[in-house]
Amino acid sequence: MTALLLISAAVLIALGSTLIYLASANQRLFSAALPTRVLAWVGLLLLVLALFLLLQYSGPGSAVFILVTGVMFVWTIPPMVIAYLKHKTEEQS
Repeated sequence: MTALLLISAAVLIALGSTLIYLASANQRLFSAALPTRVLAWVGLLLLVLALFLLLQYSGPGSAVFILVTGVMFVWTIPPMVIAYLKHKTEEQS
């Protein structure tokens, strides 16, 4: 039960963080304009649900720390991957 709870929270953190990243004006994953308000609100809702699940597992301080650490981890991945892929395509040209 605990593993399912933590896996669900991790998936919600990953999805919520990704949606909030896509809501940013500085995101470079898609060149087309995205519905930023909808993405931001849905991402925030997913993060609140993840926090609710984490509160079932640990205390409030630990749950918030786990959530924020997960969000920071997910936000470091897209810029690096995008930069790597752009460098790879420029190198092949």
